[in-house]
Amino acid sequence: MIFVFSIFWMQLRAQHVLKISDSTNLPSIQLEEVDIRSSKENIEIQKLPLSASLLRSGRIEDDQISSTTELSSRIPNLFMPEYGSKLTSPIYIRGIGSRINTPSVGLYVDGVPYFEKAAFNFEFFDIERIEVLRGPQGTLYGRNTMGGIINIYTRKPGSDRKTNIDLFAGNYNFLKGHIGHDQPLGDHLSLGINGLFMRHDGFYENAFTGDKVDRMDNYSGRARLVYNPDGPWEAEYSMNMEVSRQGGYPYAIMSQTDTAANPISYNRYSFYDRDLLSNNFKLKYKSGNTRFSSVTSHQYLNGYQEIDQDFTPATLLFVTQDEDQHMISQEFNMQNKWNDYTAVTGMFGFLQYSDKVVDVEFGEDGVAAFNLPGPTTKIKFYDQLTRGAAAYHQSTWQNVLFDGLSFTAGVRLDYEKAILDYQYDLIINDNTIPKTTFENSLEFFELLPRISLMYTVQDDLSTYLTLSKGYKSGGFNSTFERPEDRTFDPEKSWNYEAGVKSKWIDKRLMANLAVFYIDWYDQQIYQPVPSGQGSMLKNAGHSESKGLELELSALPARGVQAYASFGYVDARFLYYREDSATNYSGNRIPYIPEMTLSIGGSYKFYLKSDILDHIKLDISYQGIGKHYWNEENTAAQDYYGLLNSQLGLSTKWFDLGLWGKNILDTDYSAFYFEAIGNQYLQRGKPARFGIYLSASF
Repeated sequence: MIFVFSIFWMQLRAQHVLKISDSTNLPSIQLEEVDIRSSKENIEIQKLPLSASLLRSGRIEDDQISSTTELSSRIPNLFMPEYGSKLTSPIYIRGIGSRINTPSVGLYVDGVPYFEKAAFNFEFFDIERIEVLRGPQGTLYGRNTMGGIINIYTRKPGSDRKTNIDLFAGNYNFLKGHIGHDQPLGDHLSLGINGLFMRHDGFYENAFTGDKVDRMDNYSGRARLVYNPDGPWEAEYSMNMEVSRQGGYPYAIMSQTDTAANPISYNRYSFYDRDLLSNNFKLKYKSGNTRFSSVTSHQYLNGYQEIDQDFTPATLLFVTQDEDQHMISQEFNMQNKWNDYTAVTGMFGFLQYSDKVVDVEFGEDGVAAFNLPGPTTKIKFYDQLTRGAAAYHQSTWQNVLFDGLSFTAGVRLDYEKAILDYQYDLIINDNTIPKTTFENSLEFFELLPRISLMYTVQDDLSTYLTLSKGYKSGGFNSTFERPEDRTFDPEKSWNYEAGVKSKWIDKRLMANLAVFYIDWYDQQIYQPVPSGQGSMLKNAGHSESKGLELELSALPARGVQAYASFGYVDARFLYYREDSATNYSGNRIPYIPEMTLSIGGSYKFYLKSDILDHIKLDISYQGIGKHYWNEENTAAQDYYGLLNSQLGLSTKWFDLGLWGKNILDTDYSAFYFEAIGNQYLQRGKPARFGIYLSASF
């Protein structure tokens, strides 16, 4: 154990840099000031009265974080399991999340909101930093941020011409290439262009067909134009696209003798194809103590899915889903500061339209199993329009009552209306039978307050208390079999949080601690529909989540950097009766690890050479605690750990090295569910190894 911790005590590259005037003088090594600022408040993230984490580009690269799913457990109490495809990409923070429908954790990329979970899982390239704000962020960010917010910022093009090339290769025929180029177009205009290609053959084999289940091909690109004249204004336009062709759903029936997964075996290839396109325009103004920003965005998502719904060699159920979605959003934000008073005021509006068709085909075995009169197909059409508007304000007073004490109070008025036009037809023996047609609307209006106290004992030590309200809007179930299951209600929560933020030993050690209690009711619970042919959301009674978060960062010596984070959460149903005979009260909420652990270290060995600069070793370990897969708490994944490493050689012209993920080939379950009388498991990804080459010129 001492050996393990001595290795992991060596990292911190991502969040911090070395400030060295003399390599033999240890006290001159300091943690870099965390001057990255939360975009809506313009406050250093270390000075926010809430639990927050920051990953800089160096840490992202060293820890090989290549997508949102790989943030899982690297942030305290953040869990994002890799399910069957990118179509389902839920995120859980502090026990709050949602497997289907709208998310409970917000995602912003360069200040642009992502409201659709199917867009959450994307490939990273040229990322500058990632901020994770834990706890409800409804006052500034609104609906569906009960668990927190993930802010991802890509790198702005610089004023100098520059080209970066990154190449990766590994087992399972993994190939990845990225090229980025900054091109000045004048004294005040810069263009950044990035392209990414990634592919692999898949990790799991279908024993029935002999083919890989989960191959992947991904093509991504970004163009970013920044105009920054000498003056108070700045303008920026960016366009992002991603084309993803993903084989998916490596689900296997669970063995009833040893709870292990049987071989994957089903008869029809299943996949999810997704096209993403986003355009946004940002305008900023700064004059004196006033900052103004406008963010306008349009996002388009096209997703096409074909899935063998029974995951067996039988021809029971095959589902096709085709969806087009557009989302337009506009936000205005103004920040003012006068002496010890700071105000943040804003307005936000969005319009989201979704056109979806779901086709459920019953095969020959399905006709017999479900006692149908002949070949049967269910076709469901969903046209949904959602629009919303919000206004918010937050004030902060410094040095209230006495020096060092600050008080923050904010409130948001959030309005949303959703309209669903639904049609369900049944086709039996080529005859179309209209079943259900309706148009329904839902309206939600919510007041979201937040108050905080923060006391700065000295420059490097502060403590805070925060009370905030969380809110997730209600909505329509895409699958339902009874009229009472068509819709579900909003869920709401109150979050109580206290924390300490500090730096020690001449700023060579940073330690942050937070404890929290979340009281939430009308929780939206994932459930199978009565027939087992699909899933829906229902509202539970009363739940709670409580826990703590600890983050440490250190620079113990020149070339040595270290970090560690730990999260513990106890999320339970306080009152949840599914029916008169089924009571889940007191059980743990599914999909929530009771703890997350991340430890990492890096060591740079500097070389006295005109060509070679240094050799670098990076090691990171992720621990994910026991979590249950169902409300009964009868199926669970025990604690497991993943060890990753990277060994590289840096020259003046390029970097060359080896990388490995899950290098101990830990065996674990990434997902479990029950359907059609079966229990299914998805195994986690196996050990992966490869090489990389990076160059900049």
